[in-house]
Amino acid sequence: MTRRTWIARTRLASGRFLLALTLPLWAACQGPSAPAAAAAPRFEDPVLERGSLSATREARAAELFHQAREALEAGASSDARALAFQVVEVYPQAPVSGLALFTYARASLEVGALDEADTAAGRFAALLAPGDPRVGEARLLQADVQARRGDQAARLSRLLAVDGHASSEAASRAVNGAREAAARLEIAELESVLSQVDAEAVARPVVLARYAALLQAWERTDEAARTAREALDAGVRGTDSLTAVAVLAGETRPEWGEGPRARTLTLATVLPTGGSPAFRDFALSVAEGIEVAAATYLDGITVTLEARDDQGEPALAAAAVAELEAGAALGAVGFLERGALEAAADRRTGTFPLVSPTARVARGEGTYTLSGADPQGAAAVARYAAREGFTRVAMIHSRSAESVEEADAFEAALRGLGIPLVGRFSFEAGATYFQEQVRGAQEALRGAEIRALGLGPDDTLHVEVLEPVALFVPVPAEDVELLAPQLTFFGLDTLAIRILGTGGWTDAQTLETVDDRHTTGVVATAHVSGGPGSPGYARFKEAYEGYFRRSLVSPVPALGYDAALLLLEGAREGPRTREQLHAAMERVRSLEGATGTFSVVGGKVMPSTRVVRIEHGILIPTN
Repeated sequence: MTRRTWIARTRLASGRFLLALTLPLWAACQGPSAPAAAAAPRFEDPVLERGSLSATREARAAELFHQAREALEAGASSDARALAFQVVEVYPQAPVSGLALFTYARASLEVGALDEADTAAGRFAALLAPGDPRVGEARLLQADVQARRGDQAARLSRLLAVDGHASSEAASRAVNGAREAAARLEIAELESVLSQVDAEAVARPVVLARYAALLQAWERTDEAARTAREALDAGVRGTDSLTAVAVLAGETRPEWGEGPRARTLTLATVLPTGGSPAFRDFALSVAEGIEVAAATYLDGITVTLEARDDQGEPALAAAAVAELEAGAALGAVGFLERGALEAAADRRTGTFPLVSPTARVARGEGTYTLSGADPQGAAAVARYAAREGFTRVAMIHSRSAESVEEADAFEAALRGLGIPLVGRFSFEAGATYFQEQVRGAQEALRGAEIRALGLGPDDTLHVEVLEPVALFVPVPAEDVELLAPQLTFFGLDTLAIRILGTGGWTDAQTLETVDDRHTTGVVATAHVSGGPGSPGYARFKEAYEGYFRRSLVSPVPALGYDAALLLLEGAREGPRTREQLHAAMERVRSLEGATGTFSVVGGKVMPSTRVVRIEHGILIPTN
């Protein structure tokens, strides 16, 4: 059997099966008093793939579809699913292929194949013309999928995709389902869902009424009144309208939820405050930033910090987390080294969120670091290489996990852009001498070209005859300090080999300690909206100096501040369990801190970065 990917393309159905196949579904979408079919708009049935079939194959597809529909109506969902799949897979050009796709979605939901049901229903909706009432049916099916998964935010999002073109029955189901889902969500979750809703969503008024009630409970009275008025203007009815009226009257009711006065939150710190003197001073500065965040970031919520000292020992960090997990803390921040973070993550028995500002690697669900790999930034550098027209690129990287991850991301992006990677040279973490790697990169990038041009050792300064090439060096700041001078020493600049990198090159420590002549001209990634002079840093500095009543003299507290923000931003939604906090943290997007802007994507903290060129310690955007 030939396998095909479902493609969201449509063609006009032949019309041969239009009346027989679409009328029952269309009629099912109408209420008891629906107008006659002749007065209703006619919508073509969607087809999965352009093309034509023989009359025999078209008839066979129609027969299979009828069998699938009959099996579904008889409760034989597995048989219906298999029959519908045959139409979709073997006869995607058939006039009934789109309807078979939706039958497959319905049957998949019945047998508990939730991913397939969601995907198929989404594809079916995308095939339909604007205004087709069957879009609403597809979105309701997707909402049922999310309800079975227990994801009320995703369920509500699907229900709010049902618009005024849906049948009266579908609209009623969307409104009732949205009311139920919204009642289970916290204020931040509703804000997120409502920010993406079309004004034509039939369930929008009831969700606005619920949101207005939550705003009132949280004493955001001006916003509550505006939202309540918006709900009434949008046509909210019944008990939902009474909620909106009560908000406008200034009432607050217990059933609307807890407001900020009732909110307290316990978090923990696990830091080596009793370790070696140098490490202790660094840890105490990080702790200051965490304390400032806890005291100032969330208005109206009392945050209590439980402090634990791991003395720089992974075993003590693990023991501290075991103790904290048995108590009231919802999450912990600290774990300055990879060993401490990994030991703590391994010791957990449940989902206890852990955040490190400095560990290079985070593993395990609910474990985060702000200093991990930046594969998205590495891919952006590859795109820069393509724009600059480099004919080939080589790479030098550490064998540490984060450097390898960035190198892999760069290589994958480079391959997709059609630029050859002519050499990949690695070194052990902690290495101090890189002659072998640098000489290997030189030979891979220039050796054959120089020999082909017949140039001698003294002729290589005639760079105008050489092709544009680059060396990508995705290493952390501590490696840049050792490697950058050696790149200059071994003469890469005289061979017109451009240096590309990631955040280690633009790190404040690098720019402060490495001589400008080794970094000027390097193109690398840098955090967006981070560091002194950024709005996020200015807010942190003001909060720090207002809280401690002294000047901020070190950038280190900003690391603790930003790590704590990730936990606190998740806590903004009012989680009552660690699982809820973890789920909320997974939804964090574009969190602007002191050192940069961060999002959580696929369980990892991803910084927002841009590609810059370093010129005498100044970072200049490349576009």
